[in-house]
Amino acid sequence: MRVVDNRWPFWARAVGKVWAVYERTGHAKEALLRRMRPGRMRILPRSWPLWPRMCACDLHFCDFLQERTIRSKSIFHFGTGGHHIVGLRNRIDGMSNVILGVTVSPNEIKSYMKLVVRDPILGQNYKVLFGDIHDLQAASLPNFDLVTLFHLCEFGSATESGHLLSDEGVFRLFTSKLKPGGLLALYPQSLGYRRLRPIIEAAMAAGTLKHSEDYKSLKILQVHNEAS
Repeated sequence: MRVVDNRWPFWARAVGKVWAVYERTGHAKEALLRRMRPGRMRILPRSWPLWPRMCACDLHFCDFLQERTIRSKSIFHFGTGGHHIVGLRNRIDGMSNVILGVTVSPNEIKSYMKLVVRDPILGQNYKVLFGDIHDLQAASLPNFDLVTLFHLCEFGSATESGHLLSDEGVFRLFTSKLKPGGLLALYPQSLGYRRLRPIIEAAMAAGTLKHSEDYKSLKILQVHNEAS
C-alpha cells in the first residue's frame, strides 16, 4: 500500500483519491464499531484490489518466484489482497509452491472461498487463514523457505489492541520460522516501512539477517547462518 503519487496521470490520481476516501470511511466505521463493542476484532473493512500503480508488491513477488525458479517451496504470505494473485500465479505458472496466506479482511477470505469452490485444485497449494498476524503463535506454524511481510507496521499499534505480538514480535517470529538460507521479502514503498526499518536494521546488526538482493520494488533478505 502506498500514497497517491503526484507524477501519476490525472485519472489515476483521481481514482487514488477516491479510494483513499473510501478507505478512510471504512476505517472510521470500524473504529466506531470497536468503541461500541471494545472486544470486537480489528479487521480490514475492505478488499484490496489488484492495482499495480498503487501497490505492485504481489505482482513483483510472483515475477521474483518465476525468474528465480523458486519451485516446490514453503511460503508464508502476509496480506493476500482480494485478487489472491500470489496463489493464482502459483497455479498458472506451475510453480508448485505450498503457500499459506493470512488476511484480516472478511471480504478477502470470501473471495478466496469463491475461487477455491470454482477451482478446488487452487486450494491444494494455496491456503488462506482468516486472522490477525499479531495473534499467531510459533507452535501453530511450520518452518518456511520464504516469508513476505509487505504490510507489516501499516496498521497502528498492535499491542494497544490487546494482541499477543507487537510488530517487532511478528518480525522476530517469522524470522525464526525461516529455514536455513530462507528468504524474507519486504516492500520499501509500504506506508509502514518507515516504522519497520529500525526493526530490520536491528536484526541485520545482530547478524540474524543479511541483504540478498533488491528485486524491482522488493527488498530480499536472507537468514544469516552457517547453512546459508
